[in-house]
Amino acid sequence: MKTLYKEIGEGQRLHVVVEEQAPIPRVEDGCILVNVKACALSETEDLILHRVNKANPKRNFPVCCEVAGVVVDVGPTVSSLQPGDEVVGIIPLDYGQSGCSEYVALHEYDVTIKPQGVSFVDAAGCVGDAVRAYTGLHYLGRLSSGDTALILDGASSFGALAVQLAHHWGAKVITTWSTEDERLYLEGLGSQAECLIHLGGNNNYSMGYNNNHEEPSNSLFSACMQESAGLGVDLVVDGGVSEFGDTFGDRFLPSKHDIISCLAVGGRWVTSKRDLQLDPPHSQMLFMKCASVGFLFEQAWTLSSTQQGRYLHILMDIMEKVSSSVIRPNIHHTVAFEAVPEALQRLPQERVGKVVVTWE
Repeated sequence: MKTLYKEIGEGQRLHVVVEEQAPIPRVEDGCILVNVKACALSETEDLILHRVNKANPKRNFPVCCEVAGVVVDVGPTVSSLQPGDEVVGIIPLDYGQSGCSEYVALHEYDVTIKPQGVSFVDAAGCVGDAVRAYTGLHYLGRLSSGDTALILDGASSFGALAVQLAHHWGAKVITTWSTEDERLYLEGLGSQAECLIHLGGNNNYSMGYNNNHEEPSNSLFSACMQESAGLGVDLVVDGGVSEFGDTFGDRFLPSKHDIISCLAVGGRWVTSKRDLQLDPPHSQMLFMKCASVGFLFEQAWTLSSTQQGRYLHILMDIMEKVSSSVIRPNIHHTVAFEAVPEALQRLPQERVGKVVVTWE
């Protein structure tokens, strides 16, 4: 079968390797063999891959993990699935299998049934980000109806699903954009994003109400205070933070101080920054607000079987919401298997939506 993996050497750039004649994974007890029809392109930090795969001396690591496909074989004790079932799921990082493969072997409880009305592309393109959004909003952020949520980078594949889920659960959603493409996408969401804040590359902010007006604002803080009647937001979900507020290309990352200042009393900050460090003044700000910080790493569900039932519930609920159009995946475009190495190199520049690889 065809598959992809990446080589990570000390001080070397990412090198994607295409293998044309890889062996088809063996189906073990309790496992299923899935013929992959679509796989979402995503990045996993090299440091995380190193730590999860400590026993891998070759430094060959899997590429992407969010897949949808058809079950072609099942192990002896598999009871919930059978050949021909259409499934979607996330490959655990410690399996060492690339999602960009013709076949993958998974445990039967790593996947859920894909609804008939949902395409393979939509299923694979949203499952990873939807699990991440579900985890950040519900389990870490404890989002409740009536809360005010600030979701940064709302036009990204993750941000778009977080905005839609938060709105569905009754929250008032404030989100940010940096480019015109992002603004156009967020305006297309209508009332799901009640306030759009422009984060300019020069640390200038402007704010849009109801998707069709803009007024100048001195900071992200003043925009959030104005939208929350001076109380602050109940939940912040970031897409990364910086020490002082930095610009990376078209993208502006707010500072830790910006985010903590926006929180209300009892607020929750859910961050994707693995190596976040808080200075004593910032810790004191959180303490005085009785606020909390949660670290968002969705692969924790699949690296431990402790919460397996809860994880399966998330997968099933996500597919039900996609099937009923409660959430709409934001797919940027699809690519063929042969174009994956080039698409992976361009992935950091894709700011709106998800890129999905498909097999004919």
